[in-house]
Amino acid sequence: MDKHAAGFAEVGLNRAKELKTRLAVAVFLSLACYFIVGGVEPVIWLAVVIVGQALDWFIFKPLRMNPDGDVLLGRQIACVLIVTLNAFIYTSIAALLWAKGGEAGRIFATLIICGALLHSTLHAARSTALLAASTVPMCLYLIGLPITSWLYFQMEPATSTVILIGALVYLGHLAIIIRRSYESTDLLVRANEEAQDQKKRAESASQTKSDFLATVTHEIRTPMNAVMASAILLRRTKLTKAQSEHVDMLNDAVDTLLALLNDVLDMSKIEAGKMTVERVDFPVIDELQAAVRIWDPRASDKNLVLRFEAAPDFPSAIKGDPLRIRQILFNLISNAVKFTETGSIDVSARTCIDARGRRAMVLEVADTGCGISPAILSRLFAEFEQGNQMIARKKGGTGLGLAISRRLAELMDGSLDVRSIEGEGSIFTVTLPYELAESQDALAEDEDVELDVRPLRILVAEDHPTNQKIVSLFLSTMGWSLAMANDGVEALEMAALEEFDAILMDMQMPNMDGLEATRRLRATPGYTQHVPIIALTANAMDHHRAAFMEAGADAFVPKPLDPSVLIQTILTCAKASMADVTSPVTQASEPAIASNLSVPAWQLDQNLA
Repeated sequence: MDKHAAGFAEVGLNRAKELKTRLAVAVFLSLACYFIVGGVEPVIWLAVVIVGQALDWFIFKPLRMNPDGDVLLGRQIACVLIVTLNAFIYTSIAALLWAKGGEAGRIFATLIICGALLHSTLHAARSTALLAASTVPMCLYLIGLPITSWLYFQMEPATSTVILIGALVYLGHLAIIIRRSYESTDLLVRANEEAQDQKKRAESASQTKSDFLATVTHEIRTPMNAVMASAILLRRTKLTKAQSEHVDMLNDAVDTLLALLNDVLDMSKIEAGKMTVERVDFPVIDELQAAVRIWDPRASDKNLVLRFEAAPDFPSAIKGDPLRIRQILFNLISNAVKFTETGSIDVSARTCIDARGRRAMVLEVADTGCGISPAILSRLFAEFEQGNQMIARKKGGTGLGLAISRRLAELMDGSLDVRSIEGEGSIFTVTLPYELAESQDALAEDEDVELDVRPLRILVAEDHPTNQKIVSLFLSTMGWSLAMANDGVEALEMAALEEFDAILMDMQMPNMDGLEATRRLRATPGYTQHVPIIALTANAMDHHRAAFMEAGADAFVPKPLDPSVLIQTILTCAKASMADVTSPVTQASEPAIASNLSVPAWQLDQNLA
């Protein structure tokens, strides 16, 4: 739609919005005119105004119904004519007041015309044609009435001249207002167009970044799968002390890469507004203790005392997001261990009433580390901040952990603050509102799965030879037999010829990807409608997991693979399937999500949960 047509549509919308106001003013003017001049003329004028406004509403209706559509020339002419007619009708009451209202009537008539001119200038500025149609009749009244009075009503020439000069001065100022209004409107339109253009570019850049992160995630996780698997398999062999140290270095390097990858993905998701938090019942004490236990070995290596204490009245189970709460505490303990060389780290949990009167839990991590200077403290929670480059080189890390933790706390309607004295230590305090779980029997679910099941026959749909070998080596200790399919087409063919106990499905494969293969398996009558399908992929972002679960998968195990989690996931899904083969797959409980043996479950999962 061109600029001219857009102006007609905008004016049409404005006139529709102000119809009630115009009619209310018309009623007021007719009453005022009746009290000043009397007679039936004010009533007749009001009736004509109502008819004119009805025609106006009808003629502009197509523009209101389709404001983005083209406005035909005939419609434009009709709009100009009705606006001109209504301007003459609406302002005609000024002529009546001027002729019969005496001096008070003339003053009132002049004010009516000036007000109508100002109103039209402000609300019809987007269309030159409609602006002229609404203002020209009013200008004719404003100039014509004093001239007519001088010629036909014997008004004093001096009086008429003064009124005429005042009218011309007013119209001159009005012309300036119109010009500046056009300039301001053009500036606003250009600014809006530029803003829209910037928005489109930002959305395009955001999509490009998401695509890039998805690609990088996949391309990094795939070789890391081989590195991690090699380290795990090497550890199973008889190693010398030096070789064992080399394997430890491999694991440490993979841990660092995974932490970096997950931090970047988390921050990207938070900035895009796509991070969500759950509200489920969970045993909060168990989750907090688990986060502390993870860091026991590292603290012991540095001869640090790591303690956890919960207040007697601290709840055993609450409603919240266990993954994110554990992630926040994990980051804070990690930070404390990293920057504490001697002394202790105390983790405490208590309850309080927050500033908004809500029940809240307070988690504190206090260390005896190096502390934080006031200059660094002011920017501690900014992204990629680590105080200075020396700290970054010495201690490592991305500088995202604290920023992510504060954002997560804010997403849960809480806060994360710090108090610190340089050279003495720091205290990080997390305050999170909570509700008690329906049951306070906070018994942790037994995650171990009985292994006394019959040997399983498993179909592995995986196109990468290295990944095929890794899965085979991991599952070989279970005595299970495997069948390898190189793509989705082969997986469908093999599943049609033989019944499997579970299917491991990669996402990106030639000929047919894992999503389509999963959908077709679920749509095929027979055992494939309930056989456990476990997504086994390096595509580990939220939308990848959601896409697989929507396609019909039972569980999602990201690469790099943890053999114990992979085996446990297969056993869990197979056991559930054997217990109730008639249950629809889409009704399965929340799927198991994988982790690394050397990395906490949440750290790999934080971009999946």
